[in-house]
Amino acid sequence: MPKVIKLENLKDGSILAKDIYINSSVLFRTGMLVSSELINYLKRKGVRSVSVFDAPAFTPFQNTFIPKSRLPEHQHKELTAQFQNEMTQIADELRYGRILHSEASYQWIRGLYLKFYSNPTVRFLMDCLKQWDPVCYIHSLDVFVLTSLFFKHVNWKVSQAFMLGCLLHDIGKLYTPVEILLKKGKLTQREYQRITEHTLNGYRLLKKMNFPEETCCVARSHHERLNGSGYPDHLHVDISDRHLILMMIVDVYSALTMNRSYRKPMLATKAMQILLVDSYTKHLFHQSMCHLFINFIHMFPPATKVVLTNGESGIVLADPTVSDILPKIKLWKTGQVIQLPSDLSVTVKTIIGWDSRDFIEQQRQTWSAFIHYLIDGDHLKALDCLDTMSDGMRIEEVFIKLFEHAMDEISHMLSLNQLLKAQYMVASSTVVRLISWKMMEITRQLRASTMGEIVIVNLDSIQGLARTKLMNDLFTINGWKTELLVEIDDGSMISEIVRLKKAKFLAFYCAQKSQTSLLIQLTATLHDEFPDLNIFVHGSHSGILANDRWANRFRLSTNCSELIRNMKYYLVSQVRT
Repeated sequence: MPKVIKLENLKDGSILAKDIYINSSVLFRTGMLVSSELINYLKRKGVRSVSVFDAPAFTPFQNTFIPKSRLPEHQHKELTAQFQNEMTQIADELRYGRILHSEASYQWIRGLYLKFYSNPTVRFLMDCLKQWDPVCYIHSLDVFVLTSLFFKHVNWKVSQAFMLGCLLHDIGKLYTPVEILLKKGKLTQREYQRITEHTLNGYRLLKKMNFPEETCCVARSHHERLNGSGYPDHLHVDISDRHLILMMIVDVYSALTMNRSYRKPMLATKAMQILLVDSYTKHLFHQSMCHLFINFIHMFPPATKVVLTNGESGIVLADPTVSDILPKIKLWKTGQVIQLPSDLSVTVKTIIGWDSRDFIEQQRQTWSAFIHYLIDGDHLKALDCLDTMSDGMRIEEVFIKLFEHAMDEISHMLSLNQLLKAQYMVASSTVVRLISWKMMEITRQLRASTMGEIVIVNLDSIQGLARTKLMNDLFTINGWKTELLVEIDDGSMISEIVRLKKAKFLAFYCAQKSQTSLLIQLTATLHDEFPDLNIFVHGSHSGILANDRWANRFRLSTNCSELIRNMKYYLVSQVRT
């Protein structure tokens, strides 16, 4: 029997017994699994009570599936219509190549879909995921379809439990805040950390519901990597675990080529190029497995080394005027450039390698152009380069790898007299403008400040403005409400603002060695009035203070990576409290 429960008494694992409406629109439907994050979401929406079933409306997983021939007619019709509708969202030739041109392959995957969705527990979880995050639901189905078709294509034996894991690999995102999942901009480091928790949350949920251990392990381990850089357990995935490695590759390919809340879908060949970079230079995936997947999709990115069905070998050329399915090939033996014919009389037989030099050179040229446009003050062209280079980065990575790195390079050029001071100031001003533009995008997506007020002081001249702006915005991104003071060294003024803002935090940008004595004098005065004030000191010469007798007052950083580590001390403390 359903019963009405106040939100403060609602428990993780309950099942909604009645639709929840907000402004006459259905927010969640009957049968939705109540997770701790759903409870938090309802609180933020102002919902005070909900109707739930007295006992769970689902049974723990039982390894029983109904063959499609024995499905009740109404269920067969319903699931078939659902399958056809969902396949139109994923099975685009620009992503799938020709793998579903065969009617037999289409009917085979349809049968597998009907079989898995005939299980009430599997369907229950997938329906919950569809309500919580429709994009994640379609991605999960896409990974399931692509991995299933791949294993069939290469004739690998694979367990039903593993394939269940492919379908349910992201089920832990039921415990990820929906605002993060549907965020349109880049993730902050804190938001990314919340996303990573879906692996363990999925593992625990599936274990709790009695799914096979292999199914649970796919949910837990699908973000591990060959070199141990993945999560949650930092495993060095062995090549012998080829099913999991292939599924990891498919997971990345699907995420890159499908429409996401934060970006448009990527071309298949561009996604393949990223997978090759991850395999050849970052050692995240095994090269041979990456080759197998590219052969399966049969779309080959530029610089791919291939053997053709006529026995000739060559390299795929970049040419936006031709189809990715029928690329141009430069033959090694003769140097002749051919385009693969539309009658498929000659096709690619297999990939045998990839030349990373073109990709590395392209990256170098984009970076050089970025620096040139900064110095030239060309904001729009610099922004184009920035957007190209920042694809796939988290917000803090953009600040560290692009903005800070650019300022380091420009400062180095100035020190070598390769730049006039006026050019340095133009470049610095351009960086400030780009940061401001990016922050306009980011702040629309930020939650309310949770860390309190921080006063940020630039002790440097106007030359330090770009780096002070970097520091200021990193604090904003990580939950502080900032008050930026540009070029000020008046201790009484700083004290007055700290008092006015009731700030618990103060940060100085200190780039000149000569400023350290002033800094010590200022902080000594401030410490007398504000003994609990937390002080950050950031800048290339801040390390000098490490040996000072007042060093225990400061959190010192010489670069943005160290600054973020110092922030984490307080972020973690807040989480614990």
